[in-house]
Amino acid sequence: MGRPSKFNPLAALCLGLMGLTAGAQTLPAIAQVPPNPPPALPAGTKVTCTQGPGTGAAAATCPVLKFDGYTYWALSYGDNRVSMDIAAYDAAGKLVAQWEKPGARYVYGITVNPANKTVTFAGQSDAKITMTWDELAPPPVVVQVPPAAPSIPAGMKVTCTQGPGTGAASATCPVIQWKGYTIWAFSYTDNRVSMGIVVYDAAGKVVAQWEKPGSRYVYGISVNTTDRTVTFAGQSDAKITMKWSDLLPPPLPPVPQWVLQPAPQGATLKQISVGSANAVWGLDSAGFNWKWTGSAWQKMGGTVSNISTASDGTLWATNPPDSLRVLKWDPAGNKWTWNIPTGMKQVTAVNANTAWGLDNGGSLFQWTGSAWEKKGCCVSQLSVGSDGELWATNPPDSNRVLRWDGAKWTWNIPAGMTFVSVGSAKNIWALNASDGVFQWTGSAWKQVPGALRNISAAGDGSVWGLNAQGMVYKWQ
Repeated sequence: MGRPSKFNPLAALCLGLMGLTAGAQTLPAIAQVPPNPPPALPAGTKVTCTQGPGTGAAAATCPVLKFDGYTYWALSYGDNRVSMDIAAYDAAGKLVAQWEKPGARYVYGITVNPANKTVTFAGQSDAKITMTWDELAPPPVVVQVPPAAPSIPAGMKVTCTQGPGTGAASATCPVIQWKGYTIWAFSYTDNRVSMGIVVYDAAGKVVAQWEKPGSRYVYGISVNTTDRTVTFAGQSDAKITMKWSDLLPPPLPPVPQWVLQPAPQGATLKQISVGSANAVWGLDSAGFNWKWTGSAWQKMGGTVSNISTASDGTLWATNPPDSLRVLKWDPAGNKWTWNIPTGMKQVTAVNANTAWGLDNGGSLFQWTGSAWEKKGCCVSQLSVGSDGELWATNPPDSNRVLRWDGAKWTWNIPAGMTFVSVGSAKNIWALNASDGVFQWTGSAWKQVPGALRNISAAGDGSVWGLNAQGMVYKWQ
């Protein structure tokens, strides 16, 4: 269990700690921000962010989407129609695109589905609006710039004319600015009937280029928002057309990062426990357990001291103040059941029938199905994966990290960690005393950007964590 601390709402703006990277190759990310209206609030709209699907109570923060260098707000309308205005802002706070999407209002949560490449905005009565990543793209913008391009590729030249029927040079050149890139239509030095379409990043570096035959000597560029194409027009009004999606450089592999998730309304989590992507639970500082619904936290029964979510979704818990009670969550009855023998200060579960526990003295016990059977001694904290991989930490013994070999603790894991979480033998994470985050490579601890106070890994690769302020993050 992590060290609890008080929540600081101002820290919701401090995403630099978790290193979100802007650009066309990033995954959409969700952030919680103060409910201050954007700099250019569209006419007829307002900011209305609620605490959940069943309440109109205002939330202390609003969920926004960060994607490709843009920030997306799900705004409501002044006339309270059942629609959301999805408004996209660039890094300077300028409104660059907006869409009215009927079907929901009063946003409380946003979720991202990387598999389907969709984003869902959830509102009143849990009504939802879903948009594809492509739909969220603001259109390319055509601007006129001086005819002086950065680092022109070999064999190309700048030739921008005043129109289709003249070779007279224009004082400016049309270029496309989109998603942080600038796209030029060059001619070739041998005057072939082709254009060299060249993409520059924000630093002026060439990141992609294509030869497109059929036209030369660009005079104009037009954008079609219906079929999502861009047309480059040149000499004799000959034209070259490209899809928006073809204008971007080849995507880089997604950069793994910690993505901020919504926090429970009115509570601060002190522990996160993940059995799989579909089984995520939290424990707040008052001892109440919360279930992640996929877009928000639902408060359940209480109270306990420590929880463990198994790979099959079974939730176990311990409550040392109550005679070292060991419990299981009964989802049908929405309560903790009391039929497990007591005696453990911490439990870590593989499934509904297999679990390990630590008593107050640090002795290791295995659940046989009817009793706790002592196996070894002595550690401070332990974690088991969906495949039965069992690890432990023992901070009093030089921050020792240990692995259970089936009969005893082995001592060949590098020390230095105060907390370990095992999803499987291939998904093991740990924290040190300074909230540093580490991932096990199979032979060493590799530090990962970020600072967390509590962490939980699952067998399907899911990893969630909490920072010192109780803010919730998901590794994506």
